[in-house]
Amino acid sequence: MTSGSVRGGAGIGGVRTTAKYEVDALVQDLVAQFSGARLPMPVVVLYAEDDDPVLDAEVRAVVRSVQEAQEAGDLPHRTVPHTAGGDPHENAVGILDGLAKGPWARRGPSWYRGYPAPRSRLVAAIEAAVRHVLDDPAAGPAAGRAPEDLVEPVLARLRDLHWRPEPRTAGGELQRLLSPVLNSTTLIGAFVLAALTSLLTQATWQLVTAVLLVALAVLGASGWVRRNTAPLSWLGSASRWFATTTFLAASGRQAAAWSLWRPRMSWDVTQARAREVAGEILKARLPGTPPEERDRAQQFHLQLRTLALLEDLRWAHRSWAPDARGRKRRVPPVVFVPRADADGGALRVLGAISDVRSRRSEQDPLLVLAAVAHADVAAWLLDERTAPVNVHAVGARRGPYEDWVSDLRIRQAPSRGRALAWTLPVRLTRLQLQAGETTRLAPVPVRGSGWFLWSRWTLLLVMVLLAGAAGLRVQQLGGQFCEARLVGSNPDAVWRTDPGGTRECVGVATGSVGFGTDGGIRLNGELPGTASDRTGAGVGVGSLEEAVRRENERVAALPDVRFVTVVYAGSLTTAAGQQGRALNSLKELAGVYLAQVRNNAGDPLKIKVLVANGGQDMYFQADMVRRIVDLAARDRSIAGVVGLGRDTADSGSTLTLLQQAGLAVVSTTNSASYLARDHVNYFGLAATDEEEAAALRLIVDGLATPPDDRWAAVLTRVPTPDDRYSAEQARYGSAMLTGAGYRLITGGPIEYGLTSNGDPDYESALAATCHGGHPPAVLYLAGRADDVNQLMRRLSDDKGCAGKLAVLTGDDLTKAQFRTGGTGIAPQATLYYTALSDPATTARGSDLADTAASVLGLAPRGAGGNPYEDDVFSDGSLALAYDATAALQAGAAKAGASQLNGTGSVMAALRAVQLNNRATGTVDLREAAPLATGTQPGHGIHIIRVRRDPQGVPVTEHLCGRPAGETAPLGGCVP
Repeated sequence: MTSGSVRGGAGIGGVRTTAKYEVDALVQDLVAQFSGARLPMPVVVLYAEDDDPVLDAEVRAVVRSVQEAQEAGDLPHRTVPHTAGGDPHENAVGILDGLAKGPWARRGPSWYRGYPAPRSRLVAAIEAAVRHVLDDPAAGPAAGRAPEDLVEPVLARLRDLHWRPEPRTAGGELQRLLSPVLNSTTLIGAFVLAALTSLLTQATWQLVTAVLLVALAVLGASGWVRRNTAPLSWLGSASRWFATTTFLAASGRQAAAWSLWRPRMSWDVTQARAREVAGEILKARLPGTPPEERDRAQQFHLQLRTLALLEDLRWAHRSWAPDARGRKRRVPPVVFVPRADADGGALRVLGAISDVRSRRSEQDPLLVLAAVAHADVAAWLLDERTAPVNVHAVGARRGPYEDWVSDLRIRQAPSRGRALAWTLPVRLTRLQLQAGETTRLAPVPVRGSGWFLWSRWTLLLVMVLLAGAAGLRVQQLGGQFCEARLVGSNPDAVWRTDPGGTRECVGVATGSVGFGTDGGIRLNGELPGTASDRTGAGVGVGSLEEAVRRENERVAALPDVRFVTVVYAGSLTTAAGQQGRALNSLKELAGVYLAQVRNNAGDPLKIKVLVANGGQDMYFQADMVRRIVDLAARDRSIAGVVGLGRDTADSGSTLTLLQQAGLAVVSTTNSASYLARDHVNYFGLAATDEEEAAALRLIVDGLATPPDDRWAAVLTRVPTPDDRYSAEQARYGSAMLTGAGYRLITGGPIEYGLTSNGDPDYESALAATCHGGHPPAVLYLAGRADDVNQLMRRLSDDKGCAGKLAVLTGDDLTKAQFRTGGTGIAPQATLYYTALSDPATTARGSDLADTAASVLGLAPRGAGGNPYEDDVFSDGSLALAYDATAALQAGAAKAGASQLNGTGSVMAALRAVQLNNRATGTVDLREAAPLATGTQPGHGIHIIRVRRDPQGVPVTEHLCGRPAGETAPLGGCVP
């Protein structure tokens, strides 16, 4: 027998001292062993060496002294009171029930919260149902009734109890519902109250009321489910343990089975096992049960209760639980039994602990210190079997715990070991027990752990903080990216703020990014909600983007498809109140989409389209192009760019970026003269500013103004980064007028500024023009179409310019809306402007109108049956984009390009493209020499005259022009 007495008569530690000190040192050593390595904890049984009642009392005093010392410390412990009389089995069950209910004594909150006992409560619920059935007078006396007849009433009562050991208390439902969430001293209550405060200060009363009602409904529903279902049923640890423990599988006929995805099966197994357990408890309590069967049932009941308690404690010390409970509980729970005897049931509990531990492989943390009378030890612990021989290494220093652990494996063997292998008997001598008080016992030191900061509430707080940080990060990213995500924001489109303070989404529309808005301009030139029967009222940026996406998806789904991707780059967003400035780009996007559908209907090389936006007036052209280049590095199917129809200060640098990326650019309405000279990747379908000025020279010469009256003024915008067109127009217009013999008022261009909302301010410019002593015969407007209407109004009211006046301007005026009254004409003025295309005269041989009618439902009702006289087509923007897309696809086809390879050769192959019968005439790029210093031939150009009829209505007339592809000089340009 392993003994706590030291050979030679010394104490446990090798020094003669009191029993209290030696036992206290043993307990502290056991706790240290657990804290350091989670070693197994024994049931320490103290007993006196001699059979003497006085010594037995001293042993009990030792246990009480060690227990009292812990009251000033942090060691979780319980004391089992002695029960005199009664049934030993019921007393034993009562001890286990008391340990499960808690609370465990402690000085303060330095160790983790109390031990939950869901498994013990589950078994206790079955016991409570059995007691109710046996004690219920309405059911009659239980004596003489078979246990099988009482099982079903027990299960019915168990259902009434909702599988709880005690019935629910009535009343206070609303208080129980609201108290956890409206108590500001709790973390969840603080969050709820903070959220309510935020809502009350920022939201309407309807929203606050709705939130409160929804919260009450959710809390009420969750509370009802919690109160009317089994505790932790199916998904809980108790139900899973009850359905799978091998202890019940070994004693019954129901196999262990539990599945997260089969709740019905799991619950059937739980109920079947509850039926079995209820039957055994009934046998243990019914007086008519045969003694042998009753003893077996009591042993089963006691061991099941013990197993539930030990499993609860083991579960509460798991190291890898989400709340890190095992890392917080660094010491074992200790149970002190000052008097363990047979009548009080304590000896049965100690025996059951040892038996259960010997049957299971899992290790629980419970440490028991019990005092047993010498007579009870002789009858309960000792037997005549030979104790195992202890083999010690030479020089090794071992104590009682080391001996016990070393022999534990052998002592659990049924053939050789002891029945109570998990007991560590410690024999105390008379000398140890009767020694004087020499040492004051101290509580077991419990070292703190940083894991105490971690809990479910800490996890909730961390999750709330992480959610808040994630929300702030998403909000921050949302201010940068048009499609913001916490991980993987879309880099192809970003937010930018224009000079007027409006945020615009700039870049390429990939993913879920779109540039269309519900209030954006429509193809008929009007905003949504305006009653109109004009062509294109239902077509906006958003609907075109969606149509392009559908066509792209259709192409991608084709088997063995070959395709290239065309990027349309335009100005699709505007500041508030200036939606009309996006009309030109909207028409171009419609032309690109129509060309895509027309090509994909029969050509083997299909087209996908990506939409790119540079913001109002292409103010953020550089940001847009950088994102096009980045996307092209990832998507090798991108063959080039269509659009870029506005000349800005960034046009040269952005063309260089696209050139370095190997991307060709087929421009629509950009009339800059320098771009083709400086970039090999640039192909412009528009006549240049220089060509436009040369065409307007024919009008100036035809005016036949007397030499003395040849005074002219050139009005141009104050230079801005988003408008290089005005400066180029002013430069070539001034040179043209001076070459025609006109003198410029003030000697050069006169600048005018823009107001904060983008309207032109002509105050100082017209003062210099009309009141300088020489009224102008010709006024050249080197500005934008948006500036014409205000200019005409000012000229109508300015007496200094009341004489006959010829107003000249460039191609941007094709955006003006003379037919709808959106742009007016001064009575004394005749307006001449150049147009890059006149579909009414050039597109009748093309399929543009038929394609537009079948794809977008655009069926214009033009004068004389010519659909191209409708405003949708008449300015040429849609036609130019239609032809530019076809030209880029033709170049890709000649280069043999596809999504697999060859897109880098498109810019070279474009110089071999010739397309006949197009909407703008003939697209012929064969003479477009790279980096040519002279004007490239073949650009279409037309001169349009606008003047008032006798009724004051503006009348638009086509004076002269030539379609694209022709190189003959203009003729018939008579003003």
